[in-house]
Amino acid sequence: MNRLNPSSQANIAEGCQSASCQQKQDQQQQQQQSVTGSNGINNNGLFFGWALGLPIFAGFQAPANGYAEECRTQLVRIGSFVDEATTTLMVTLWTTSPVLCIILYIYLLANFKSLRTLLLIYLAFCFFDPRPYDGVGRRVPSVKKLPIWTHVNKYFKPRMIFEEPLDASKKYVFGSHPHGVISYTSQLIAGTTGLGIESHFPGLVVRGVTMPATFSIPFFRDYALAMGCLSCDRDSIRAALSERRHKLHQSLLVVVGGAQESMLAHEDSADLILLKRRGFISEAVRAGCDLVPIYNFNENSIYKLVDNPPDSLVYKFEMAIRSFFGFTILLFHGRNIFFTPYRTQLTAVVGRSIRVKRNYDASTEEIDEYHRLYVEELTRLYNKYQPKYAPSSKKLKFAA
Repeated sequence: MNRLNPSSQANIAEGCQSASCQQKQDQQQQQQQSVTGSNGINNNGLFFGWALGLPIFAGFQAPANGYAEECRTQLVRIGSFVDEATTTLMVTLWTTSPVLCIILYIYLLANFKSLRTLLLIYLAFCFFDPRPYDGVGRRVPSVKKLPIWTHVNKYFKPRMIFEEPLDASKKYVFGSHPHGVISYTSQLIAGTTGLGIESHFPGLVVRGVTMPATFSIPFFRDYALAMGCLSCDRDSIRAALSERRHKLHQSLLVVVGGAQESMLAHEDSADLILLKRRGFISEAVRAGCDLVPIYNFNENSIYKLVDNPPDSLVYKFEMAIRSFFGFTILLFHGRNIFFTPYRTQLTAVVGRSIRVKRNYDASTEEIDEYHRLYVEELTRLYNKYQPKYAPSSKKLKFAA
């Protein structure tokens, strides 16, 4: 048997390695030609670029890998744009839903004769339905988990700050300030998954209360009921806080300032209507519910309110609507003609609870004392957190 010397063995090994390398290079070249045109441009990149309307020129010479990276970058940009546009659209639809529901109802009534009888019966049902006023409502917990809240949370990036933990075994009356144009933060903290108070303290049930006119808006009223909203009239609040009647253990969130405060919702302002508001205090004492103030920073920056000094025509118009209907129609604008809200981070700070002793027949002095404690706590809350979460906001002012 012939033996090879070490140098021959090395030459053979080197030749095998060279042949193997050459074979691999040939395979790679064949694969490259299968996906690359004669001008060196990646054909897959050309196809996707053409499909997406990217600016590609026939004479452009670029390495295949570089062009694929460029296409990938463009795809990421387009995906980000589509995601952002979807979020903006969903938020716009959510914020304008009351008006859109009215338009939809009128459209159906005018164009579908076969539905008119049913639509008119439904409208009568909207006015005579007792559920918004019975303290129970028609709550659907799954509504709080709808995908739209993902877009809303992404758009406003809301956050909640708690100065102390809440006890799920207790009942509370939360006072939410300021009202803003449409009280968006109050809607979020009263009932959405992720931001809502219930998400932070499982077992605590919080029902938002709103003006009775809300439950006269076709379709939108059903959304409000499904979110757990109730009417803000006295009988409804008492029914909601009465465990003897419904055997329910639930708290309420009240936007204290109401329509009057919404007329003061100018950007960076902190004007509140509180000094004359004692009804929610009385109901909390009657039901033995602790009082908890909440301040929603940047609520007044969601929309820009048209200037409405007391002697202006705008103010007189708003007051005329308010005196006749109990609510007002504000003149405001958003980012565009579709009333898309301005993007601003919403921060709700929940203050310390004010211990309340139950009293079915509280005196005026007792109500005044709880009101004083509430105003002091709300003022402390604003002064402590305003420099951090709304540094451009003005000094807190109690207009009435």
